[in-house]
Amino acid sequence: MINIYTDGSSTKTRSGWGWYLPLDPPIGCAGQEKGATNQRMELMAALQALNYWYEFHSDDDVTIWTDSAYLHNCYLEKWYINWENNGWVNSKGEPVANKDLWINLITFFRNPQVNFGKVKGHSGHTYNEMADKLATGAITMDHVPNLTIDEESDRINIEISEILMDYTLKKYPVDETIKRIRKACKCE
Repeated sequence: MINIYTDGSSTKTRSGWGWYLPLDPPIGCAGQEKGATNQRMELMAALQALNYWYEFHSDDDVTIWTDSAYLHNCYLEKWYINWENNGWVNSKGEPVANKDLWINLITFFRNPQVNFGKVKGHSGHTYNEMADKLATGAITMDHVPNLTIDEESDRINIEISEILMDYTLKKYPVDETIKRIRKACKCE
């Protein structure tokens, strides 16, 4: 059994997603989409995590841990069955938002190896916080072609994500942020 922690984040103009797999060494991934909702990014994080699981760990069962009630409740209460039966119209008679992502996620919902769990967001859960840092870090970067953490770069990428988060929270000015990034990358 493996556990992957996912999160989405959004501002008025940018949105990011991230997932974190606490192995030794840890693995994670982040990406961004302009103008997407936080809910869309929560779904994207889970979908990207499941695609990774399917490609590299599908012999193991997986639990996707999310702080998104939207995602977790859809899985747990099987909203998607009614959506499919009603031609992708929700209970309010409106088109289901994020249909493109839901269609792909539903394939995983029906896989008996896949489970979804709920964690409380921003409550200090270490792995959920790592997924959040990846998602929020993706927002702050000018371009993220899907930042992937692997054995060689996991420490650097997580450190850079933390530096960018500190910058976003205005803990450091631009010149100090650049200096910290260069040090993390050993570019000095």
